[in-house]
Amino acid sequence: MNPKISGKLKKRSIINSVVIGLLCFTSLVVAICEFISYINNPQMIELLINGIYTLAIFSELGLLAMILLEIRKTGKPFSKKIITKLRVMGFILFVTGALVPPYTTTPISEHEYCRALNYNTMNILVIGISIIIGLISEVFVYGLKLQQENDLIA
Repeated sequence: MNPKISGKLKKRSIINSVVIGLLCFTSLVVAICEFISYINNPQMIELLINGIYTLAIFSELGLLAMILLEIRKTGKPFSKKIITKLRVMGFILFVTGALVPPYTTTPISEHEYCRALNYNTMNILVIGISIIIGLISEVFVYGLKLQQENDLIA
């Protein structure tokens, strides 16, 4: 890769890494708060579900930060490590969207609650995003092949 292009890519990835790191830390704090709230109020299952979703966001942002770190270290956006991380991101989102349905808890009386399982458009959206990330990982496989061919020529 051209050193000038590689340098610009590294500079951009530093700013992105800082922003994503802050968001990652924030999502971890929110997940912990949701789990603590659930422990204090176990009737409210949506607190547990929200904690799981926030933990998934934490893992997604953590993987994204690792991808940016890899790009900053190597200066190349196409590598097997990045492709693997993208596939893991897609898998985590797919599992989260498919296996973690949102619950709603409605109080019936002071000590009784009605819980309902609701698959909704959010689950479909999360699964759709996971499929898109999987497709992007396939584009990165193709980019890696092109990059390797280019490196052989240069």
